This record gives sequence, structure tokens and C-alpha cells, in this order.
Amino acid sequence: MARQNFIGLVVSQGKMDKTVKVRVEQMAYNTKIHKSLFKRKNYLVHDEGNICKEGDIVRIEATRPLSSRKHFAVAEIKKNKGQQFAKYEEEATLKIQKEEREKTNSFLQRREDKINQKSSIVQDLKDIEKLCHGSSELTAEEVTRITQLKEKYGVTTWPPNKPIVDLDIRYLAQKITDLRVKISRDDKLVELFDGTKANEEKVNRILAKLNKDPTSKRSIKKNLVRKFLSDSSIEDKAEVGL
Repeated sequence: MARQNFIGLVVSQGKMDKTVKVRVEQMAYNTKIHKSLFKRKNYLVHDEGNICKEGDIVRIEATRPLSSRKHFAVAEIKKNKGQQFAKYEEEATLKIQKEEREKTNSFLQRREDKINQKSSIVQDLKDIEKLCHGSSELTAEEVTRITQLKEKYGVTTWPPNKPIVDLDIRYLAQKITDLRVKISRDDKLVELFDGTKANEEKVNRILAKLNKDPTSKRSIKKNLVRKFLSDSSIEDKAEVGL
């Protein structure tokens, strides 16, 4: 007697050993709409060698009951697409790791070059300082070096009257200063709109100075006062009592 055979797709390798889930599609006649439609059914299938991967096209064959739900076994792998996908996934993972290592090394190299460049600039400036304030008698080689360094950094006088290099600490100091100014402005804005009569009069004086309607919405008045606090001079602020 011929055994029952199906062609299906491995959709899951599952958690059980030597077991895969195979999805089989068959044409079935639907009596309600009188049409043949694809019908899908999943089978738990025995995979003796644990060789099937998700995506493989396999032929399954009926066998003796191996468990309450497992009545089929893998007879043949028709197309090993799943194994190709698994290999591709492994290669893709290795490729991504390689690219990440290359990017990390590139970043570290750029950072090291930047540090070395700044160190070189600082060392050059130290050399200029040392040579200019050293012995009054300079050799021809030292004079040439000073001239070259001054031309390189655009220095005409020493000490220089303009910044030569924008160091990170100077940038951070400026950011801190700007942040303090912003916090101070925001605190003043909150104070002006605390609802007290004295501060309300100050807000009205600011709006009058800007030729704006004091009956405007609160949000509009806040934006106008914020702009005034940011852009106005100390004298203008003193006029309105700030």
C-alpha cells in the first residue's frame, strides 16, 4: 500500500529535538462558494538528522505514529533554500561585525590624528614662545623656524592678538556661558509672569515699549517678552524696571 506523501515548506525548526513544522498547501473545493481554494495545514514532522532549516522545501511521508501529533517524517529535501538562508545569515553577521570593527578603528584613528594635530599645534606655539623669549642671540636655523611657524599660523606679533586654535575647553566654556545666560533669561521670564501686580506692570511697560497690545494672549505676550529679554540692551531693560 502506497504511503501518503506531501510537498511542503519548513516554517519552523521548533523547540523539540528532531522535529520540524511543515506547512502543506493543497487545493480544496469550497462548497459554499463553489470554487477551489488553497488550503494550508501544518504538520509536525520527524527530522532524524536535524538537517532541515526554515525555508527548505521537503517531501514528507506518512510513518508509524511517533507521538500523539507526529505521524510524518522527512523523506527528501527538494530545495535547500533554508540552508542557503542560514549560510547567508551567518555570512551577513560576520560581514556586519567586520564593518563595525573597521568603522571603530577608523573613528579611533581620526580621534588620534586630531589629538596629535592639536598636540602639534600646541608644541609649535611653545616653540615660538621659547625662541622669542629665550636667548637674544638666535641661530639662523631658529630664526627660519620662527618665521615658518608664524607664517603657518598667521602670527605677526607675539603674543598674538587673536585666537590661533579653538581648543575644546574654550568651546565648552562658551557653551556654559551661553547656557547660564539662557537660564537667567528663563528665570526672569517665569518671574515676570508669576501673577503679581508689580511684575504685571513691568510686562505692560515692555509691551508698551514694543508698541504691542497689552491685552494679547498670554502665550503671545510671553514670546514678546522673551524676545525683549534676549535682544534688548541693559539701558532698555533699566527703563522698564528690570
